[in-house]
Amino acid sequence: MKSASALAFWLLACGVSAGQAAAQTVASLDFCADQYVLALADRDDIVGVSPSAETEFSYFAEKAAGLPKIRPTAEEVLLLAPDLVVRQWGGGYGAGTLLERFGVPVIQISFAVTLEETRENLLRVGAAMGKRERATSLAEAMDARLARIVAARSKGTEPLPAALYVTPSGTTSGRGTFVHEVLTAAGVTNVSADLGNSPWHPIRLEALALAPPDIIVAGFFDLRSRRLDNWSLSQHYFLQRQMARLPVTFIPSRQLACAAWFVIDAIEAIAETRRSLTRAPRSMPGE
Repeated sequence: MKSASALAFWLLACGVSAGQAAAQTVASLDFCADQYVLALADRDDIVGVSPSAETEFSYFAEKAAGLPKIRPTAEEVLLLAPDLVVRQWGGGYGAGTLLERFGVPVIQISFAVTLEETRENLLRVGAAMGKRERATSLAEAMDARLARIVAARSKGTEPLPAALYVTPSGTTSGRGTFVHEVLTAAGVTNVSADLGNSPWHPIRLEALALAPPDIIVAGFFDLRSRRLDNWSLSQHYFLQRQMARLPVTFIPSRQLACAAWFVIDAIEAIAETRRSLTRAPRSMPGE
């Protein structure tokens, strides 16, 4: 984003006033912000979405078809003069503050780690857009689906199935991440919860050999745009063999790319795999 003084001069030269705005209009600056705008706003009120709104990792990509795609620059946003800008990271550091200095309200989406935070983001953005009822309806639908998952769990005392999260890079997810929250909500134990010194770390093949999980959850394997390194741990023969032997839940990238309410789709898929373990015993190695 340009400095405020340079931008003000540019706007005056183009004949755009800082306070100019069309009623009921909204723009989003990154593909996570796009999802809120595409889900909540009336189509005619959307003056712009990010260039990534129609990509394969965008949950509402179909809704973005035909809408204006804008770069997250102050010049483009201010020329559109929206009533509201929705962003998570789009425009870079200080973008929200700069736009607000020119009279454009900005709603900032937080980086959620828990389902409760996704609910709070949804309701807060809905209120800012004047779409509180739509946001509440989506939040309540997520809550209802989650309640059904919890109700379907076995009431016994047996341990929860163990799950390993795998990505094409060979990275897994520990405690303190949104993926850990997703696994927990689905009723499985994250075997990587307490491994490593950071929430994200390489899969430990030795640990996988000593204590194989009951389920593997694979995320982002559907991306056509991914560049898979042949030296990645996900290509290791032993991990490939485990993925061929164990139940694997492949989660579409569009369900995990943003920590948002629609991750309930992924939670339901993992929960269904968990339930299948009780319906059909898993074969042991060599059987």
